[in-house]
Amino acid sequence: MTEHVSYSALAVPSRRQLLDGIRTADHPLTVKELVTRTGMHPNTVRFHLEVLIEAGFVSGEPGRRHGRGRPQTIYRSVTPPVPASGYQFLSQVLAAQLDQSRAGGLAEEAGRSWLRPEGTPASPAPVADPVGAATTRALALFTELGFEPVGTSDSASGLIDLHACPFLDVAREHPDVVCGMHRGLLRELVDTTTPDVVAELVPFARPGVCVARLTRTLEGALPS
Repeated sequence: MTEHVSYSALAVPSRRQLLDGIRTADHPLTVKELVTRTGMHPNTVRFHLEVLIEAGFVSGEPGRRHGRGRPQTIYRSVTPPVPASGYQFLSQVLAAQLDQSRAGGLAEEAGRSWLRPEGTPASPAPVADPVGAATTRALALFTELGFEPVGTSDSASGLIDLHACPFLDVAREHPDVVCGMHRGLLRELVDTTTPDVVAELVPFARPGVCVARLTRTLEGALPS
């Protein structure tokens, strides 16, 4: 089992600046463009990109070829920015309203819709280790949301312990709504990036800990 921890990826201000630059751009960026936008040294940019890719915040892929030689790598954000101000208050108000309507399924769809890209999503590129990729990206998302996640994965399954729900008080009062929304976030992320993996969120699986489970589907399972 390989342990994934993504807290440190966002601990460096310059790395956060780089991620913000990628997210606010209207197209994927090359290292040269990121150097121009941030003023950082190219080697610093490359180092931060490696950390952000490993943590699941950014992906790198070959760009269009111009002339001879290998095409430049372009970088795009994998996870969306998380709004900070007012989120706790807003969640309390909306959770209470949805709970009165018994709308747990609507809460999950709301989570999916928030993460769902605009327009027609690109088909996910195949990866050698879908569970590992899904675990890494889910860790990135939950880290930025403030869940203090710690995860492990192998080729068939992955587990993520969520140690600090930022909406714990609201979740205790309205678990169907709050946990349903977070389940929708997780499932949308997995469905759109690693469709060979199914995701489940188990609220309050242990005292103070919720658990996300990522499992390889039968269709995508490795041959025995």
